Amino acid sequence: MDNLAALDVTEIPGMDNLYCPTGVIAQAQALAAQAFGAHHTFFMVNGSTAGIQAMIMAACKPGDKLIVPRNSHKSVWSAMILADVRPVYIQPQYDRHNFMVTQISVRDVQRALDENPDAVGVLVVHPNYYGMCSHLKRIERVVHGRGKLLLVDEAHGAHFIFHPDLPPSAGELGADMWVQSAHKTLPALTQGAYLHVKGPRVDAKRVAQVVAMLQTSSPSYLIMAALDWARALMEAEGRALIGGLIQQIHHAGEQLGSRVGLLTIGDYAMGEEVEALDPTRLVVDVRPLGITGYLAERLLRDVGVQVEMSDIYRLVLICSVADDGASFSALVERFKNLADGLLERHGIKPCAGYNKMSISREIPRQMMSPREAFYSIIENIPIKESIGRICAGVIGAYPPGIPRFCPGELIDKEGIDELLDIQQCGGTLFGLVNGNLVPVVSK
Repeated sequence: MDNLAALDVTEIPGMDNLYCPTGVIAQAQALAAQAFGAHHTFFMVNGSTAGIQAMIMAACKPGDKLIVPRNSHKSVWSAMILADVRPVYIQPQYDRHNFMVTQISVRDVQRALDENPDAVGVLVVHPNYYGMCSHLKRIERVVHGRGKLLLVDEAHGAHFIFHPDLPPSAGELGADMWVQSAHKTLPALTQGAYLHVKGPRVDAKRVAQVVAMLQTSSPSYLIMAALDWARALMEAEGRALIGGLIQQIHHAGEQLGSRVGLLTIGDYAMGEEVEALDPTRLVVDVRPLGITGYLAERLLRDVGVQVEMSDIYRLVLICSVADDGASFSALVERFKNLADGLLERHGIKPCAGYNKMSISREIPRQMMSPREAFYSIIENIPIKESIGRICAGVIGAYPPGIPRFCPGELIDKEGIDELLDIQQCGGTLFGLVNGNLVPVVSK
């Protein structure tokens, strides 16, 4: 750690080759596969984004259908453009009391497969940004019962395998391929991720070809070493470390409730589509403060607290075994100070649309495939003038990076109004050109 540059080597003799591993990298990937319950594990140095792209491109051929949740990460859509995959959308359930998207239901997966028997498979997000897990084992039975592939975006669940009080990992529940962001919940460097393959339904050699095609030809040995080190640490000490982390988060949640009057997601009544919550994910509801989550994030940043993301009502904090008791004590104190008058001192007023925010349940009409739209003649027009046009990009609020309109979809007024409301209340929109222009297919 005192001289990281000395570790920044390349594919010299003795250091192996990520895309043709026979030595130390092969050994490290084999150890990771054993730890995570996979048959093959690939080190990803371009993050889970490249892992998700590789997973989809290895599973699908041009023109294939893939069933995906509407709240998938935007990397899913970039994979569809690259591979010319046609999406079949499942709308996750919606908690109207707490104004949040939850998870997909088993019933909706069955319906999508019934209506699209030619689909290659189903992609599931497990868990979502809020730590919610669907009934993945029941979904696995449905998917494999139809002879289809189960692909899982487990970017936020790399730690699941290392403690019995956490939800089971996708590999334990029968996924054919799953992707994990090691840098999110394990002590690994940014861009470090794993792509796992298990079972006879996927050709691991084909996956290796796609991985080599998508990633840099000069992979970072710092990132690969961090992936190996994080796996080793979690195998040796992960159970104890995660056990302590769960206790710290539980205590912090109690303190936020008793001292500040805030709720956490554990206080919500979950719908039947949610099987489990990740107890290491701290999601704080700031409605009792009378402000939006966007504003709370900004105010907390001013006093030294950096949260992962905010939505209209909540803050999401990603906690890991690298966080200690002092960090959680400081967090509670900063929330207490916020509630005790920080707003008044700054003279900030809550967002006017605070009590009216909702999210549309309608999936926009698909007018052409994502690839067709992306490679069409494109013009950029003001966002309010884009209603009625075909979207040529991926547009939504970030984080969590979930698109509201995807390439090939008809832009409607309801969706544009929703995005503008989020922006007015402090959210950030992605996919716009020069700040306020929407890429659309030229007439």
